[in-house]
Amino acid sequence: GFMTEAGATYLYTGVQTEYEFGRFNFTPSFTPGYYNPGDGKDLGHVLEFKSEIKIGFDIFENSSLSYSYSHLSNSTIGESNPGTDNQQITFSRNF
Repeated sequence: GFMTEAGATYLYTGVQTEYEFGRFNFTPSFTPGYYNPGDGKDLGHVLEFKSEIKIGFDIFENSSLSYSYSHLSNSTIGESNPGTDNQQITFSRNF
């Protein structure tokens, strides 16, 4: 799940798979979940769906750098469906 500085929360579960191409990784995922806007953006429904694509690169044996793009929307089941897009750059290190 996640929470924004405006108090919006999204709690979710879903499916994801990872494809490895040498030092590159491709990870698509789909996650339905519960959304509460708090004082943040009203996305139009409590049920929201997050679709995400992450592309990563193994820098060293135990670390990677990745970029992800995700879209969160209610797939028009609510009266409004403004949706939101997110981009993220992540550095990960396994210990």
